[in-house]
Amino acid sequence: MNERWVCKRCFADNEASQAACHQCDLLRGAEATEADQSGWSGPSGSGAATAEPAGWRNLLRFWWIPLIAIVLAVGYFANARRNADGVLEAAGTLSVTDLRPGDCFNSDEETEITEVDAAPCTEAHEYEVFANGSHEADAYPSEAEMDEVFVSLCEASFDAFVGVPYADSELWASMITPSDESWGDGDRDFTCILYDPEDSQLTNSMEGANR
Repeated sequence: MNERWVCKRCFADNEASQAACHQCDLLRGAEATEADQSGWSGPSGSGAATAEPAGWRNLLRFWWIPLIAIVLAVGYFANARRNADGVLEAAGTLSVTDLRPGDCFNSDEETEITEVDAAPCTEAHEYEVFANGSHEADAYPSEAEMDEVFVSLCEASFDAFVGVPYADSELWASMITPSDESWGDGDRDFTCILYDPEDSQLTNSMEGANR
């Protein structure tokens, strides 16, 4: 079960019991503007703004915000309906294990979820699935390994779905990942999702949008 949270200003990893970030004191769940982030001087005594990560890591654009962990939902029946072509035609709850590329959905959760509010992409939504994949490993992936999964699975699939390379897109991407607990049960499934970083809701599929 993944109950830690990531600060939206300095991206530090925090315990679930902490009400504010241990590194920059931003309250849990509070948003941080670009000016706020650029103005934060880093840990005490650093004397300078935190530098951008070098190379391909800069392209990740903090994919783990929101980092959404999942557990297997055994025996769950979704309420959302698909047409004969497999496209969502009626809104409703949908198990995260049933998400497919082209599915659009909303979710208020930023930690552990088993289902989402799926909807046709012509209805207002926050997220769209653009790739599914798996990562086989014995131990639960470290943060660095999660970065590698994102690059090899999500960044590599982004261009083919949206129509522009991820580094050039105005959209951002994240992953729905197994939780530590579901990993122990054999869950190795990863789902790539895109969203608008300005928090505006999308009203169409971004497949072939060239954004």
